[in-house]
This record gives sequence, C-alpha cells and structure tokens, in this order.
Amino acid sequence: MQPALASSYRPNQSLINNKPGLEISRVFCWPLNTPIMRILCRTLFDCSATGITGHFRPSQIPFVDGAGNTIKNQHDWTFARNQQRNWETLNQLISLRTQPIDVVPYGSDSGTWQFEFEVEHGEVYSTTGHAGDLTGLVNECAGVPMLTGLTENLTEQAVLVTEGANQNIWFEPINK
Repeated sequence: MQPALASSYRPNQSLINNKPGLEISRVFCWPLNTPIMRILCRTLFDCSATGITGHFRPSQIPFVDGAGNTIKNQHDWTFARNQQRNWETLNQLISLRTQPIDVVPYGSDSGTWQFEFEVEHGEVYSTTGHAGDLTGLVNECAGVPMLTGLTENLTEQAVLVTEGANQNIWFEPINK
C-alpha cells in the first residue's frame, strides 16, 4: 500500500465550520487583497541592532558588531548586548499580534532611534478594526521596561511611555 500524497488529503468537512465544500486554505488565510502596511517606530531608547547574543567569548575578541562598534573587551560586549536587548524587546512587542516583515533599523539620529517594519494586515494593531489605527500596539508598549545608561539622552523614565509629556516611543503608519 502506497502512502497518500499530501495534496490528496481532504479534511472532514464537518469540522470546518460545518460548511461543505469550503477549502482548507480559505479557513486559515486572510483575504489576499489586504494591503501591506509599513510602520515607522521612533524611540529615545538606544535600541541599536548590534547582533550581540549569547555569552561573552573572550576568544572572539576583537570584532565589530552589527552596529559598527568595535568590541574589545567584556565591558564593550555587555554594552552592545544591552543595546541588542532593547532591540529585541521592541521586536517582541511588535510581534505580539503578528509576524512583522522587512524590519529595517536605521540607527540613531540626534538621540532618536528609528526603524520601519511591515505587517501584512494593517488592522492587526487596531482596537477599532481600521487600518492605520495603532492603538493596540501603543497600549501593549506602555510601561514595558527598557535598559538605560547606553548612548541615549533620556528622561528619568526607564519604561516605554506612549503618551503625555514624557513620551519616549512613537508609532506612525507610513502608508495608510
């Protein structure tokens, strides 16, 4: 007896919303006509994407990290690792509701770190169901701790503040 090919698999239609003839691919996929949304994030926290992960390895010293800094000792490594930790925190926050695509870090410009990313469905961060409404993302970021004492010129806040006079992170849809 030959094994069945994956393409010949047909799930029990009664398990798919009791709708006979509904294709399995339509159950798990969003409509294909949804535009991709590009979002800009700006923050006052140093979130340089250094690529430093794992444990300190003195045998690999010296080297240049992903942000272009020369790592010469454990202090430099720890500093670059903390920058990367902030980068990872922000990436985890934007990944809570969806898998971001095409994440592009721009680094620092006058004490503001910026990066852009895309999401396949603009309404994924919305609390109202409208593309361009990023309220859900903003709410999820509020109060999240960040590492300080890096290269930022920051207020005394060590957490993400999403509104008010001490705001230190901003999200903006680039294409609405």
